[in-house]
Amino acid sequence: MTITEEVVLKALGRVIDPDLNRDIVSLGMVKNLKIQGDEISFDYELTTPACPLKDKMRSMAEEALRGAGIPKFNITMTARVRQGKALPDKAPIPGVSNIIAVGAGKGGVGKSTVTSNLAVALAMMGARVGLLDADVYGPNMPTMMGVHDQPLQQDKKLLPLEAHGVKVMSMGFLLDPDQPVIWRGPMLHGVMKNFVGDVLWGELDYLVVDLPPGTGDVALSLSQMVPIAG
Repeated sequence: MTITEEVVLKALGRVIDPDLNRDIVSLGMVKNLKIQGDEISFDYELTTPACPLKDKMRSMAEEALRGAGIPKFNITMTARVRQGKALPDKAPIPGVSNIIAVGAGKGGVGKSTVTSNLAVALAMMGARVGLLDADVYGPNMPTMMGVHDQPLQQDKKLLPLEAHGVKVMSMGFLLDPDQPVIWRGPMLHGVMKNFVGDVLWGELDYLVVDLPPGTGDVALSLSQMVPIAG
């Protein structure tokens, strides 16, 4: 059998993405298809490197190719995180595809633990990740992530520190650890505005935000300023 692009795409067109319920060819997940004699190679581009079904999806593609009589193939699993749709009244942070906020109605329930582990796990899976410690009253990400330096500036903007493959910004980097914070609404809104607009995050797939307890000024300011993906 002569292996052609049409034969390959027809075989892969039978592979249905379990989340999106469409075939991977029409979804544009098959990239850089190359055919050399009886051997093919292509990139299988997922929507996130953190896809829990990555191995299953590769296996489904392999079975489809074997079923079409294609014995030799090389599949490279890649990912391109798609940017969440910005709402008309909310400007996205330049370079940041998706913002994920971690919050809870009360303190001491593990928000910072979830946030830090989520950020590091996404980074370990290959995503470009930032972590914003928005808990200005009790910023503990410096301790959680093991970084305590002061951030540098570039073009009058702050450069986040890096730890465990994650870019980190926290009020804890800017304040004396023994300095009490007694700010209220307007000042907190200004802090969030600075964190959103005056930090050079660069290109990120995910910015994970550790919110302070409750539904107060910081949570409201963040939700009003930027489109939160989840």
